[in-house]
Amino acid sequence: MANIYKFREGSLTILRFALGFIFAYHGYLKIFPLGSISGTIKFFAAIGIPFPAYSAWLVALAELVGGLFLIFGFLAKWTSLVLMINMAVAWFKVHFKNGFLVANSGYELVALLFFSLLVILLNGPGSLALERIIFKTNEESDEEEQEEKTVKVKDIEGSGVIAKTGIEKESG
Repeated sequence: MANIYKFREGSLTILRFALGFIFAYHGYLKIFPLGSISGTIKFFAAIGIPFPAYSAWLVALAELVGGLFLIFGFLAKWTSLVLMINMAVAWFKVHFKNGFLVANSGYELVALLFFSLLVILLNGPGSLALERIIFKTNEESDEEEQEEKTVKVKDIEGSGVIAKTGIEKESG
């Protein structure tokens, strides 16, 4: 079972890196090529986003910084949540009316990004993450601690049943 867990951890790292690159690149394109942010502001104003200048900068920075945070695995769960909100607004404000297919400016890609971020939010950043070094967290040790809390309980007939209770035995 440990081998499957290691593969899951590695695959989360790969997914996080791919998502981070996509978001960082889109954020970069909104800010750095000359005139890009003004085009984003005009687009936001045209589709009725409130405070288009502030919103455009907020989205551009969220995508750029959030993408970099995902690449390096720093605050990955919080970053995923912020980018999911970003994608939800894009989904319903821009793409939903165009249907599903991305060829018609539909929500296909936005949905894929949203649910991929949900995977990171629910499962964590994977094995190679800066936050594990900085905050000294390790999801593997959490699972091992849960396995140690397995308690053997006897039923009426005396045969053993294994149950995870999460309760530790008190001394005395």
